[in-house]
Amino acid sequence: MSWIDNLQDASLRGVPFKVDEDEATFGRRVQVHEYPNRDKPWAEDMGRATRRFSVQAYLVGDDYFEQRNRLIEAVEKPGSCTLVHPFYGEMTVTVTDEVRVSHTKDEGRMCRVSFSFIESGELSFPKAGIATGTKLTGAAALMDNFLSSAFEAFSLDGLPDFTQNGLLDDATEMFDTVTDAMQYVDSGISAASRLMQGDLSVLLMPPSSGMNFVNQLQTMWRAGTKLTGNVTDVISMVKGLSGITLDTGLAPRGVWKTDSASTQARTEQRNYVAQAIRTSALSEAVNTVTNLPKSTASTTVTSEQSSTAVIVSHPAVNDLLEDDTAVGVITSTGTDTVPSWDDLNEVRDTLNTAIDQEMVRVTDDGLFLALRQVRTALNEDITSRLEQTSRTIERVPPEVLPAVVLAADWYDDAGREYDITARNAIRHPGFVPVKTLRVPVQ
Repeated sequence: MSWIDNLQDASLRGVPFKVDEDEATFGRRVQVHEYPNRDKPWAEDMGRATRRFSVQAYLVGDDYFEQRNRLIEAVEKPGSCTLVHPFYGEMTVTVTDEVRVSHTKDEGRMCRVSFSFIESGELSFPKAGIATGTKLTGAAALMDNFLSSAFEAFSLDGLPDFTQNGLLDDATEMFDTVTDAMQYVDSGISAASRLMQGDLSVLLMPPSSGMNFVNQLQTMWRAGTKLTGNVTDVISMVKGLSGITLDTGLAPRGVWKTDSASTQARTEQRNYVAQAIRTSALSEAVNTVTNLPKSTASTTVTSEQSSTAVIVSHPAVNDLLEDDTAVGVITSTGTDTVPSWDDLNEVRDTLNTAIDQEMVRVTDDGLFLALRQVRTALNEDITSRLEQTSRTIERVPPEVLPAVVLAADWYDDAGREYDITARNAIRHPGFVPVKTLRVPVQ
């Protein structure tokens, strides 16, 4: 079969014609920004360019007058139309400019027609709504700014050597806590914590102002690898980072008047370091939420999406929330494309608990207000996600049955078998065991 056999018969609104030659343009819309005193420009990608087609056609035959009139009538009709292009196939286009029809005495029984088309596209209007993810990201960035401002009060200048060394010991102990807590959650953060632990004498001791310490903390949290994983990994990261905030080893210590001046100074500076670790971890946990994919009205799950995964969380989260989620408990399938209703509620409860706890601990007014703003933005974002997520319940099959039978019985739709098999990691869809299953309410 040659390439000619693959060509399609050209037509416009069902009126056929012959094609002599054609031309099309494709590409991207790019806006070039040039700035004074800068050698390199910046090219802003504005999206795909409009596809344009130019066709040189002809009509031939004893009845070419009738063919021409039908084609002119089709061209002059308003609105978009269906064009069958011999090389590109069927498409919806709009005729642009003028259609030229030409006759010559040398070419009897035929006329030539020149078309220009553009793809019709879609007429859509913007929908009103709140960009909750962007708002949450902005609130977390504001909290980072206030954290940097609050840490400016940290300084070891003028303190005795034994006080400075004592603070380094305290900081080393706190990073031991971070390393131990994150080793089962994300080995990347645990390794970065050990590396940063070796640089504490450079980051905290004079003449360092300590501001570089906050920047290195943020780099450490972002060394995690689970942000590129599936939904289960991202939720595990949120719970692990929240657990750092809740850990008693990073809780602030009381500064008592009965203590010596050096002890009071050491405790005050230790609290600054602990606050920086807790708040930066909390900020990264909030930013991690924005990496969760948005739910849609209908999510298709393929049969390959049935592998089991485990969420590993920090023990402090389990202690304060008093739930049954612990190391080794299966909470969702590892290849879910979107978080479930229960996952979102768990993330919201975990972060609200951590934020409320941190709001009690902070002493900086700006940081307190930033935490409150983060909590508001977080709940708005999670609420928006819950509105697009199907709620689930627990159901137990009466006996071992195929998933299609259960789907037909529970939802009157046998095609929803994947709502049962993928959510519960069923090994064989023909044999769903008699056990508690997590399935959509409706």
